[in-house]
Amino acid sequence: MQKFFRIGLILLCALGCACQDSSPSASADHDVSTREAAPLPDATAMVKKLITQDGCQDFIAEMRMTTETADGKREQVEVRLQRKYSDTGASTFLTVLSPKEDSDKAILAVERNGQPTEAFSYLAGLKKLAKLNSSRPLGFRGAKVTVQELLGMELGQYDHNAGERAMVDGQSLIKITFDAKKDMNLAFPRIIGYFHEKDQTPARLELLGENGEVSKRVTIEEVKPIQNRQTITRVAIEDLAQNLKLRMETRKIEYDRGLSDKIFTEQHLKGFITEASTKRNSAN
Repeated sequence: MQKFFRIGLILLCALGCACQDSSPSASADHDVSTREAAPLPDATAMVKKLITQDGCQDFIAEMRMTTETADGKREQVEVRLQRKYSDTGASTFLTVLSPKEDSDKAILAVERNGQPTEAFSYLAGLKKLAKLNSSRPLGFRGAKVTVQELLGMELGQYDHNAGERAMVDGQSLIKITFDAKKDMNLAFPRIIGYFHEKDQTPARLELLGENGEVSKRVTIEEVKPIQNRQTITRVAIEDLAQNLKLRMETRKIEYDRGLSDKIFTEQHLKGFITEASTKRNSAN
């Protein structure tokens, strides 16, 4: 009741000012008051849209990651990401396309609601299945990237608030704070997300480490419709801890391919890596 009372006062004050003074400044004040009084977008809906790739059933994407060190040295890795959603979570199968010497590297990850993510790789030479958690760092051409980042930040494993408005560079953004759920083995205890209020697309993420300070800044540089789904196609990452700059580009993506559940199994992971290792060794 107090909330609605305060909103009513704001609207009455704005209306009173507009009646007394029709100058541009009074009009601007009215616009600001109206914007502040408007209800916030549904934070849960915005987050769900982001973590389910705008509500698709599955997708296949080819992505390029470029790293740049402080001295200007660049490295590139290209990967293929296959991802399938269900009522209980999501499954991901990630493989390296290039460089060729890394073509036998792959990761299987299974995310279940309310449970820590289970990720696996396979060591063909040792015939050993390696289990990874979300906070596990992996080496990619000079950069350390956690499993959590490769999975799109696992925002479904966080609790979040209702959001608040924040004016940044003249834009009205919705700031949402994400706090990691207990015992999820996540790399980042807290994430601060910013979404454009106009269309509710993501603008940037700040990833906070155990010390509470920003470890990485993720800027969404481009979002565009592909197959009628809002798709993040270009992301810039500032890694403060490693003094690195990274760029992720979605080079190709296809939605709702009807991916088989067999792709997201340990058996498929072992078979894929074993075959890729054999081909790579034969080529050498």
